[in-house]
Order: sequence, then structure tokens, then C-alpha cells
Amino acid sequence: MMKYLPVWPVLALLIPAAAAFTSVIRRLSFAGNLRGLIILNAADAAAEMKDRTNSGLPTNLHQRNIVVLCHNVSQDVADGIFDVNNLLKGRIDVLARCITSALWVSNRVRTDTTLYLMLSPHNVTIEVQGSCVRSLTPDERTLALYLQRTLWSYEKEKHSIQRNGGQELSSKLSAGSVPDSRLVGKTSQAPHSKYINPKSIPMSEEKRLRDMRKGRDAMINRIRISHQGKSPLPGLILHQDDTLQTRIRKLILQSSGDSNDILMLSETGVPLWEVLEDKQQNQPESAISIGQNKTSTTLIVGNQIGYSADDEKLLMGIPSVREVSLGPLSLLTSQCITITHHYLDRLFATTYD
Repeated sequence: MMKYLPVWPVLALLIPAAAAFTSVIRRLSFAGNLRGLIILNAADAAAEMKDRTNSGLPTNLHQRNIVVLCHNVSQDVADGIFDVNNLLKGRIDVLARCITSALWVSNRVRTDTTLYLMLSPHNVTIEVQGSCVRSLTPDERTLALYLQRTLWSYEKEKHSIQRNGGQELSSKLSAGSVPDSRLVGKTSQAPHSKYINPKSIPMSEEKRLRDMRKGRDAMINRIRISHQGKSPLPGLILHQDDTLQTRIRKLILQSSGDSNDILMLSETGVPLWEVLEDKQQNQPESAISIGQNKTSTTLIVGNQIGYSADDEKLLMGIPSVREVSLGPLSLLTSQCITITHHYLDRLFATTYD
């Protein structure tokens, strides 16, 4: 009679072997998927590079310059000392939105546009070149970090600490604006007064200023650590001692020999689309057909405060500056940039590749 082998020893041998075989299959499958993922990523990168090359955005036929006059900018903002988690303080959000509206379209950056953020009254200008910028993202916090890195330097940091860190407190103490703690104690112990818990007494002005200075010094230390050893983003250039008159003169010289329109946006100017239509009608068709209509448009717009009296006097005195309007309704600065881009895209659509 034939004897059968026990089942349990056979299973004890087969189960580890099956587990090892399954592990090998999983490793091979993961390696295959990883290889396929690498190939797909390489193909996507090549396609993205091809899209950037053939983006359809004009890079040499028409140059757009956008000048944003940013008034009432604090010294801390001009020195790059601000909190990127609180963009409303110092209105850093306005600067970030101007960059997004000026340079971003769907999935690509306008290579024909250069933005100038002029920080007044410090005569500091941040130039953002669409043709040279790299790794630009549309979210406001990252843009604020890039602006901060461009504005930041050790000399500014040291000067700012010495100017605002200790002198503000010492000046207020010397001026007598901070009440003496001894006088506060005497006045609080008036006869027939109710008992006051010492913990509920508001802090003195001296302690409040001291806490503000400590918080500011801590923020400067965080900024220093965040940007230590990092260079500004390519395409972001900082200009010192850059006034509006100097900037307009440079833009006119850059477009020497070309057709240059300097448009000053206001609520009372000539409708912008009518100005652009007249320009298109007066342009020779032969130049359009052979693609030689090299032009540049400079848009000047104010921030949420608008133009100053000196700005209006200077701009209205330049013959090449024309006052245009997007309508009687006051719009946001970023909205004005977007609408102007739309009009220029319609006008120069025939020059796209």
C-alpha cells in the first residue's frame, strides 16, 4: 500500500518559496514602473521645453514695459524686512499680484514683458525680466520671498537695525513720552479706590516698545537665515537711486529707432482701445506682412494710492507720454495690467509665430 507524505512539511517548504518569488516579482514590477516613469518625465520635460520654445509669445517684435509707481513704501519694505506670512502689512500682496498679472499666462511666462516696481520715496526699483526669469511661480508668498531676497543685503540689515532697532525706543524715552512707572504706581493708589489686580494693569509704553524691538530683531534673524548663501532669482534686478524721470529716459533710449508708446493710465484719459486701434490703422501693411513692425509699449500705472502730484506734473510734461483710460471706474493695479495685456494681445496677434 502506497504511503503518502505528510502535508504540513510540504506546505512549510512551499510557503517561504512562494513569498520569496512574490517579492522578486514585485521588485521587478517596481523597477519597470520606475523606468517607465522616468521615461515619461523625460518626455514631459522635452515637451515642456518645446512648448516654451514655440510658445507663440512675441519675443522680439514687440516689447512691453510696465512701470508700477508704488507710493508710501516703508523703509522696512525697501530693505526687505517684512513677514512673508503677513503680506497685507506693507502691501506686499500688491507687488506680488503685479508680478503675476504682468508675466504669467497659462502654464508659461510672457517673455516679451519687463516689469518695474518703483518703491517711492526710496528711489529703489525692482526689475523683473520675463525673458530671463527662471523658476517663477504665481503664488504670492513665493513671489514675496523672491522680492525679499532681491531687496535683502547685509549693509541694509545693519543700517536698519541701528536706525529703527534702538533709536526709536531711546528717542521716545528721552522725549518723555513713556510714563514713569513710579508715577503710575502713585496714581493707581488713590484713596477710596477699588482693588486692582496687578496682572490686569496694561503694560507700560516702554515695555511695549521693547517687545516690538525684540520681535523685529527675531524677524530679521529669520530673514537672514532664510536667505543666507542664496542669490537673487535670475531675471530680478535691483536698481538704486532710480527716479521716475531717470527710468523714463532709459526706456526711451532703449527703444531708440523703434516705435515707442508711453501710456499713462488714469480715469480721465482717452480710451485705450481707441488709441491702439488708431495705431494699428496707421501702421503700414507691408511692415506687418513681413514682420518688421518692431515696437514697444510702456505702461505706467500707480498702486492703490495712485499718482502723486509730482508724478503727474513730470509725466504730463513729457511729449511722448499719452494719458489713456480703461473707463471711469477705478480698478486694481493688477486688473489694469491684465486688461492692457489683453488689448495688446489682440493688436499684435498677427505677429505671433
